Amino acid sequence: MKRLAFVCVLLICGTTIPDLRAQNFTMGLGSGINFSDIHGTGTTGNWKPKPGPSTGMFFRWSPIPQVGLQTGIDFSTVYYEYHPYVSDPGPEYYPMIEPWLYPDFGMIQSVPNSNHSFLTLPLQVTLTIPSRPSLTLGAGMYWTAILDRDFYFIRYGNAESGPRNDYGYIFSAMIDYPVTEKFSLFAGCRYLTGRRQFSDVFDYRHGWSDLVAGLSFGFGGKRGNEPEEEGLEPDVNENLTISWFAGASLSWNTGNIVKDRYSSYAGPSAGFTVDMRLGESSAWFSTGLIMERTGYSMRDSSDVFYRYSKSGPAEYYADTRTSSDYAVIPALFGFRFGRNDILCLSTGPWFAARLNSQCRGMAWNEVAGTDYYRRTEITVSDDITEVTRRNDFGWMAGAGLSLPVGSAAKVNLGVMFRQGIPEVLNHDKASIPAYVPDGEAFIRNRSLSFQAGLTLPVFRSGR
Repeated sequence: MKRLAFVCVLLICGTTIPDLRAQNFTMGLGSGINFSDIHGTGTTGNWKPKPGPSTGMFFRWSPIPQVGLQTGIDFSTVYYEYHPYVSDPGPEYYPMIEPWLYPDFGMIQSVPNSNHSFLTLPLQVTLTIPSRPSLTLGAGMYWTAILDRDFYFIRYGNAESGPRNDYGYIFSAMIDYPVTEKFSLFAGCRYLTGRRQFSDVFDYRHGWSDLVAGLSFGFGGKRGNEPEEEGLEPDVNENLTISWFAGASLSWNTGNIVKDRYSSYAGPSAGFTVDMRLGESSAWFSTGLIMERTGYSMRDSSDVFYRYSKSGPAEYYADTRTSSDYAVIPALFGFRFGRNDILCLSTGPWFAARLNSQCRGMAWNEVAGTDYYRRTEITVSDDITEVTRRNDFGWMAGAGLSLPVGSAAKVNLGVMFRQGIPEVLNHDKASIPAYVPDGEAFIRNRSLSFQAGLTLPVFRSGR
């Protein structure tokens, strides 16, 4: 309540004090949908993402047009759903044994739900790029109160021992399109990851992402996409552009340990880049944010489903796909050639933060004797986030083609190659064999992305 009162005081001051009215304030109301993303490692079942409602308000203060401080209050109900694996009932010697004679061999699979309601107070630093529509990026931390919970696994511990609040990191992106001088429509997405373990028995942490849309109201200062004088066209910054794109990424393992046991994996790739001309030359610097899913497929016999191994007596034929979601930040230097900069070549380093990792697919083995035959199939759906490293980095290079559309926008087609340098797996938790020499890698990321997008102009009259 103290945080909410503080927001209200800022709102009143911004509309009454003349000096503060010269600043730029934005208040917005919106609602949407969230998707649960529980954090933690589990190999006894599958946590299924489920949708839930999200609603709230935000208040952003921009002392200068491009940089701001944003807070607010949000209410979200996050639904987790757990699908435990069915235990192996053992071989059945048909027709000598009838299953109804051994009811203990049967197992009715339960699907427990673990639901939580949160009242969240975020605090973010924002960066606004005054394109049309404008783009606002935010990063910071949040504190949340757990108003209600129905946690299935709480029966294994003390029901009152779990924390009633949480804190963590929040990242957001918002597109803002002006309707009038003061009102705008916005659509945004957020990613939240908690830091507290919310069970005294299991190492699970909260997490969810949401998509929200609504209406924002600006007061004090001037809307960023409006011209300085009514009736005049905004001044386009020819040395700064923003590009949105989406596409597909083909990735594979380039480690130096039995890499022939792995094959490629296809996943989505989407994001944006901000491109800045270096002086008056044809050289450009680009950075931004790319959300990409990379990984590899395994089709061989192994007793570890996310990597090749024959260390144990039990062998399975594994048809699994191991994937990791990364938030990639590139730092590219490029050159543009031709009329209207139609061709672009770029290269540079990149850094990626791993968001989560999963191993999904099928595994099976077969046992045969003189009087019996058994085939065991396992549906693999494991969260292996803690088995992979938190970060990745490397080098990337690409080429693109830009075709003018209208007066300032361009349609882009491009391809980007990205190579990771460090080992992807966490050796301490991935059970890497001791005989592997230091510096030798089981898994390294490599991907080839095909992208299509749109380049929008950026205006000098920032918000």
